[in-house]
Amino acid sequence: MTKEQILALLEPKNQGLPMLKSASAATGYPVFCKPVFDEKPKKKRHFVQNSQLIMEMGIGPKKEMGARKIRRWYGEAYLAAAAGKPDKIAMACPPSFLKYAAVGVHMAALDPAMLKPKWKPSSPEVAFVDPAYKTPARAETAIREGEIVAEGKNLMRVLGALPDNMLNVPAYASVIQALAKRWGIKCERVPKEKLKKYELLNSVAFGSRYPSELLILTMEPKSGKTKKETVVIGKGICFDSGGLMTKAPRMKYMKEDMAGSAAILGAILTMRKLGKTVKETTRFMVALAENLINENATRPDDIWKAGDGQTVEITNTDAEGRLVLADAICYAKANFKNACRFFTIATLTGSCIQTLGQIYTGAVTNTSALQKQFEKIGRETGDLVHFAPWDMEYDDLDSPVADTVNQSDDKDAGWIKAALFLNRFIPEGAQFCHFDIAGSVDMKEKGNPWRRKGFNSGVCVELLTR
Repeated sequence: MTKEQILALLEPKNQGLPMLKSASAATGYPVFCKPVFDEKPKKKRHFVQNSQLIMEMGIGPKKEMGARKIRRWYGEAYLAAAAGKPDKIAMACPPSFLKYAAVGVHMAALDPAMLKPKWKPSSPEVAFVDPAYKTPARAETAIREGEIVAEGKNLMRVLGALPDNMLNVPAYASVIQALAKRWGIKCERVPKEKLKKYELLNSVAFGSRYPSELLILTMEPKSGKTKKETVVIGKGICFDSGGLMTKAPRMKYMKEDMAGSAAILGAILTMRKLGKTVKETTRFMVALAENLINENATRPDDIWKAGDGQTVEITNTDAEGRLVLADAICYAKANFKNACRFFTIATLTGSCIQTLGQIYTGAVTNTSALQKQFEKIGRETGDLVHFAPWDMEYDDLDSPVADTVNQSDDKDAGWIKAALFLNRFIPEGAQFCHFDIAGSVDMKEKGNPWRRKGFNSGVCVELLTR
């Protein structure tokens, strides 16, 4: 697949998404979906009234409504209504629901069949109905904002669905450069000669035909470059075999081990299209590699040196994501001296999945103010976040032959220990927050009533946007 074909897949106009609008009444629509408050979400009633199919679905108590429940209800209702292939669907929608109703419909409508060469998209018109929409201007603004949030999430989801033979390291790097140009932001694809001393980043790719890459997308506030800077780093492992300590037979879904990097791209798209600016100079860094197997692949017991001089003993070749993130941190602190806040996002550990399942994103931070901020944003956006304790007693990562191991023998609390490994590279005094989306991204693409099987959840895109 060419770069141009991948870029085309990321365009909403090529994704077969329904046109969204507002209407003051459902007259003329063959299907009318209506949420029923104070009824259990699984309770459904379908009946015909005046030649119109009425689909009533429970949504729960009105006082409990939030972004997560709203987008899921409208996603599920859309898929149920669209199954009958009507040309138009009406959905009762109070004004306060509009934004996330639009998000839910456009996320649900994304069809993995779009990757098939003979796919011919067709989708119904969808009208959100409420008597308040007789004057549609305000409604259309909320709908458009929801469409943009969905576009950012769907960008992450489409990139995650592309297998490594379509989106390998150099292909992904070229796509990122093209997206940055489209969005009008600076993008540096760090030359390989500048990465020679970053052995952690490079070593992950020794089993691949493609060397590791590091890309940096920079956004600045309207006032220009600021004295303090923020660094946001996404893990971009285009495929993770586990290395010599192979994942088999758990390898199938590892094309999405780059979801952290894709979440960053989705967040940038959302900010640009919503007209949002950053408060201070922000470096979005994408660390790319394939963790594959050949005679050159990194071995257990190897010792590699990070960009800041710390040495790392490799105790697990399948704990590679933290290596590329660590060296990206090292590159940032060497080249962006004003960086005082570091955020990392990655599908990093199975430990996080075992702890939190697919509902919450796991997080670890050294700053209580950041914890409160992101917990609040998580509730507002529906991208729920659960913070682990920040306690150095979990750090059992010392090595007898190097400064640190990449994974300790004791696998308990592994997602906390992974964050504390990264913390060893954070500059002293800097704020640090790590997000582990291994569970919440739904890498197995199993689907739900509110989104089709074949795509991830699009988690954290709006969280990072805020």
